[in-house]
Amino acid sequence: MSALIPKSPMQLVDPQAQIVVDFLRNMGLPHDNIIAAQDQRSIIGQNLPAYIEGLPKEVKQDARYLSKFVVGAGFGLFDYSLNAIWNEVVLDLHRKAIAYGLEIFYNAAVGGKAREFYQTEDDLRSIKDAVLLDTCRKLELISETTHKKLKHILDMRNDIGISHPTNYTINAFELLGWLTTCIQDVLNDRPTPAALQAPVIATVRLSKLK
Repeated sequence: MSALIPKSPMQLVDPQAQIVVDFLRNMGLPHDNIIAAQDQRSIIGQNLPAYIEGLPKEVKQDARYLSKFVVGAGFGLFDYSLNAIWNEVVLDLHRKAIAYGLEIFYNAAVGGKAREFYQTEDDLRSIKDAVLLDTCRKLELISETTHKKLKHILDMRNDIGISHPTNYTINAFELLGWLTTCIQDVLNDRPTPAALQAPVIATVRLSKLK
């Protein structure tokens, strides 16, 4: 019996990716630029494990959209992966908003008569992504620089992600760059609830002294 040759998980999906391309071709469907080329998938396979391994266990265990990013990137569906990692960022910012305090967050995000419709955690899903980013910056849940980086990723997600028609081909280094921003500036930023609420407490104390 021949010994099994260990392969990384990213290498294992490559033959399946080619099978999909062949299936599309045989069905008479478009097959060019649907799945990233072999050299692009290889770049992902060589670099992605280090990105994921650097995340804390408590972050990885519930990061389902990060799992979808890995699957999409491994199969060469980079536009799908871009949408997936963005969804993970949105969920993480929602968690930070909840820890900060929903009432304060909604007061900053929503004005006028619409404010009464925003009360619970579920209502966060109705906040547009651009408003979420702007409010997180306003409340200092993310920095000015992180806000600019995330706005760029949001623009790319809207322009070239799978949710919108496009002929743009995302390359591996672009995808890894966006992943780096999302991991380092958002997912790896784990402030405690006390740290998140510190600016609020300070504001309340100052108001009492006036």
